[in-house]
Formats: sequence, structure tokens, C-alpha cells
Amino acid sequence: MAIKNLFALLSLMIISNFSLAFTTLEGKEEKISHYLGKGKWTVVEIWESNCSACRMHMPDMVKFDGKLENTQLLGVSLDTQAGVKKAKTFIAEYKIKFPTLISNSVEINSWMQQKIRENLLGTPTFIIFNPDGKLAATQPGIVATASLERYIKSRSEVVKDDENTQQEKKK
Repeated sequence: MAIKNLFALLSLMIISNFSLAFTTLEGKEEKISHYLGKGKWTVVEIWESNCSACRMHMPDMVKFDGKLENTQLLGVSLDTQAGVKKAKTFIAEYKIKFPTLISNSVEINSWMQQKIRENLLGTPTFIIFNPDGKLAATQPGIVATASLERYIKSRSEVVKDDENTQQEKKK
């Protein structure tokens, strides 16, 4: 029994360490955290090239990219390193300009459990981080870009109001 528990613990440790090593389309290791907390909202979209909902929604995300000055997009493809050709075809087909990392469902699920305490429920999944890199929202399924825009704008106004209040208190 102790050996079985040790094996389970070692497996979890391996997956935990592995989960933080996503790759670029070129195969270079990269971390999602590299894109967070740089003064912009970050919308992470987890997708897969064979996902019909992802295919239906991606044209809207491509149009949304760059629409808000204070927002950046990051794609995470679950096509795996072995399926990077499929991911590249998908990216070319939809003319995706925002950065995309390659992962798989086990890896992203482990990362989600560690970082946001939620499981991957399917694709697409959206994870929104505020300009400080803190988790703001998670939503599985298609999210209308108009909803993303409203959410980010409304939260940005709250931040501006808080900053103005802080400045007034200093005077």
C-alpha cells in the first residue's frame, strides 16, 4: 500500500512540474505566467483544432484581438506537441495573430488546478486575468466577445475609480 501511495505522490509531482512547461509553436518551453501582470488584462482562450465550438467562435476572437488597448489575448491549443501541425493550420486558417502556446488536456488541467483551483471542463474555456496578473474570471464554453468587452471595461472603470479615490485621499 505504501508503494502505491508513493507512486501516486511521485506521479502528481511529475505532472505538477510538467504542467508549468507549455511550449511555443516552435517547441520552446514557455509559461503562461510570462504573459500575465504586465498592466493589461489577459484573456486566455483554451482551444483545440477539432473543436467545432472553437472553430465557430474563433473568427470573433480574431476580430476582438486589439480592440481594447488594455487587453491582450493568449491562446492555448490542446493539440499537443504531436499535433502542432494541426494547430498551425488552424492558426493560419483563422489568421490568428495573438500568441498561442501548445499543451494537452492533462497539462492544462493540472495547471488550472494549481493556479485557479478549477478543472478543465472542455473547449473553449476562457480565463481572464486582471492587469496585475490576478485571476478575475473563468468560463467554460463560448463567451461572446461583447460580454468580454463589457466585463473588462466595467472592471477597468472600477480600478480607475479606486485610483482616483486614492489620489484624492493623498491631497
